[in-house]
Amino acid sequence: MRRGLQALFCAAGIAAAAILLMSLTVRRETSLSDRVGAAVQEGAGSTIASPHVLVRHTGNDDKYGKLSMASTDGRRTDRVALALTCDRVSYAAGRGICLAAKRGIFISYKAVLFDRDFKATRTIALDGSPSRTRISADGRVGAITVFVRGQAHGYAGLFSTKTTILDMANGDILGDLEQFATWRDGARFKAADFNFWGVTFARNSNVFYASLRSGGATFLVRGDLGLRTLTVLRDNVECPSLSPDNRRIAFKKRVQTDIGTAWRLYVLDVASMSERPLASETRSVDDQVEWLDDTRVLYALPRKGSATTDVWVAAADGEAPPRVFLAEAESPIVLR
Repeated sequence: MRRGLQALFCAAGIAAAAILLMSLTVRRETSLSDRVGAAVQEGAGSTIASPHVLVRHTGNDDKYGKLSMASTDGRRTDRVALALTCDRVSYAAGRGICLAAKRGIFISYKAVLFDRDFKATRTIALDGSPSRTRISADGRVGAITVFVRGQAHGYAGLFSTKTTILDMANGDILGDLEQFATWRDGARFKAADFNFWGVTFARNSNVFYASLRSGGATFLVRGDLGLRTLTVLRDNVECPSLSPDNRRIAFKKRVQTDIGTAWRLYVLDVASMSERPLASETRSVDDQVEWLDDTRVLYALPRKGSATTDVWVAAADGEAPPRVFLAEAESPIVLR
């Protein structure tokens, strides 16, 4: 009997030890997981706290479409993959917009608003496929442009664009640019074929610039969010991008070449409204550029015969030749 009790107590002791060991193992694994998670969050936080670039990964691998961060020196080795999958992205002052497509039998589109930890704070259904998005430097307001089918007017073919301004604090829509009052040469300017896209915000986030297309022509407009007005400044300006010092606008301009229509990069002086080509870049660039700083711009170009794109950097004065800034990437946004 005594031996039976001893055996029972021994078995119970072994079981208890096993449970304790399992508990310690679980706690150790959980603790390790927590530390890894904390390290990732700390790493992301420190990345955002310093100058880095947020891009969409375009490499033909399991990270295709994922957001990635890299240093502003363009080193491929320090790229950090993130959880969000986006077609277009923007970020400023701790707030971000990720435009994404959900592909299946039917394709749906959404805008995911996220915080500095890349956690979604709100999801907004979109009326069409992602085109452009930008956030003001203070993080107060954002802009989303989508291509919409089946409208009476068209940007290209059966598509038209829809551009909305939203409050980044809560995701509320502040207005559709087609509902703003547009002025040209001191008179109201309105047509059924208006299309707006390519918003870029000034330091004063009440002020923004955008492209307007109507009657086969494209114009640069200056917007006032508070007054809900748009003023035409000049023609043949697409996808404007305001420099950090707010003195220059980089944009793509439609030109005729020996092989047909192409887009060339230009730089516009805001004060004088005088423009000059970014002469060092001779390829057609169909992108809304991002300023790396006050002297250099970033833009995406597809590789020849490939679906992969790379981010290039060029001097805004056109003196230095363009070079690949970050391979297998697009939609660059500088985290200042």
